[in-house]
Amino acid sequence: MNRGRDSVRTMSESTRSARGSPRADLPPAILLGGEVIAVSAARSLTRSGVRVHALGHPNDPVRHSRACREFAFVGAKAGVLERYLAWLEHGPREGVVLPCNDEGIELVARHRAQLEQWGYRPIEANDEVALAMLDKERTHALARDAGVPTPRTYRVRTLEDAREAAASLDFPCALKPLRSHAFARHFGITRKLLVAANERELEIAFAELHGLGVDMLATEIVPGRDDQFSSYYTYMDRDGEPLFHFTKRKLRQFPPRFGLGSYHETTWDPEVAHLGLRFFRSVGLRGVGNVEFKRDSRDGRLKLIECNHRFTAATDQVRHAGIDIPLLAYNRLVGRPDPPLDRYRSGKRLLLPVADLRAFLALRREGEETTLGYLRSVLRPQHFPMLDLRDPMPTVAALGVKLRRHLPERFRSEPGRVRG
Repeated sequence: MNRGRDSVRTMSESTRSARGSPRADLPPAILLGGEVIAVSAARSLTRSGVRVHALGHPNDPVRHSRACREFAFVGAKAGVLERYLAWLEHGPREGVVLPCNDEGIELVARHRAQLEQWGYRPIEANDEVALAMLDKERTHALARDAGVPTPRTYRVRTLEDAREAAASLDFPCALKPLRSHAFARHFGITRKLLVAANERELEIAFAELHGLGVDMLATEIVPGRDDQFSSYYTYMDRDGEPLFHFTKRKLRQFPPRFGLGSYHETTWDPEVAHLGLRFFRSVGLRGVGNVEFKRDSRDGRLKLIECNHRFTAATDQVRHAGIDIPLLAYNRLVGRPDPPLDRYRSGKRLLLPVADLRAFLALRREGEETTLGYLRSVLRPQHFPMLDLRDPMPTVAALGVKLRRHLPERFRSEPGRVRG
């Protein structure tokens, strides 16, 4: 590539000084996308003396963090992989490349050889598996091969496929994108699927997504409360052995039933850990792994929902509980000792106050939550994903963005529902 940085902009002049001085003997870290995920990773690495560069779009809160030495505007949506490569071609080539979003994972999986030729150290991963985890159809097929239960799903390519799926699934059902980041380019990161209450709504949802060129799965919605979502985290070494075991569960999400987690709690759930490890070993995953399940209220079985082969929005909760995944991933690539991995604290809660308040209001309208119950759940020690008095600007910037985006629609509880 010969475009240099023509298609990206670097914001070194506006970047605040990172906490402490970076160590000259440590390679820099380059974070690809990730919004709040990148803030957590940047702070984690900076605490250990690593110089952090971040690539993202203008609303990324990491842009405002004191933990970020240099921020490069590469935008988002279509063409972002090419813009990542354009920056990396002339970036600090001895650096460690750490994806914080799905586009970053795809970049490494498809261009590892080029990155290594340039002198970078991309995150440890089985690239074939990484690409499979970006495709929900392949993820579910691999899960079934491993003996891990999944929801019923149908690949939908045509209107006739949608009608056949409608005849087989109970309503409400959902249309999910095969590749979440392709869907997010049109609908943003807070909307994960389209929900259809009947066959007509399923046809409307299909037409909308098909017109955008988004490949889809029709899927049953696993019944059960939102607190039945649980996740397993680990890091699989090059020999296929887990370096640690960690589980957590959602307490609420917004929108209810179909959204992103707004309230989480660290747990120890041997069943979740056993099933997650079975899946990772079966598919041959290497490096960072997170798999989410939901317990089906019909049969009590855990069903695989999705797998992330990267840091997630709960990465800071995992660190707060005692396991620093970004530092672990970095240290494995530069030959430093692993951070402590032998224990973590259960019962540590992560709260996203604005999203969780909206979740409570929606649940109260549906008669599933009371004000007293909500207050009892939140009036206890909490951890917030970005709040840090030593580094306040990411929180301030993120709140400003949320106010601009959501204040006019603050009472809309189901932004993913199809309107017939």
